[in-house]
Amino acid sequence: MGWAIVLALILFGMSGLVHVAAMSWVMSAATRRTFTTPARLLLALYGLGGAHILEAGLYAIGFSLGDNLGIGGFEQEDVNSFMDVFYFSLVNYSSLGLGDIYPTGHFRFLAGVEALNGFLLISCSASTLFLVVTRKPD
Repeated sequence: MGWAIVLALILFGMSGLVHVAAMSWVMSAATRRTFTTPARLLLALYGLGGAHILEAGLYAIGFSLGDNLGIGGFEQEDVNSFMDVFYFSLVNYSSLGLGDIYPTGHFRFLAGVEALNGFLLISCSASTLFLVVTRKPD
């Protein structure tokens, strides 16, 4: 369980740092006068969406590392590529939870932390999108 906690703390922090950088970049770029409101919205959507995909990818790397450390796995036998793990991570990060891949062992803890982290960062993105479309450019 110790490795799962360490891995969760590292991934939680790294995801937060990536997201702060993405939000800062979006807010900075969106305040330029050269962009119309729809252009600012698209800039923010793509920038923040890309950050979320990167953050889910960090968790996918964490699940792969955790598999090598033996702290957990997946119940399904056909989870044998990084894309399968990345798919699980995206579904879990977004709290969609399709249920076609189940974590086992201490991956259950890591999956819970990822879902909480995803929920918090998606909420931050919603706030940033609101600011982007309601603030007037400098």
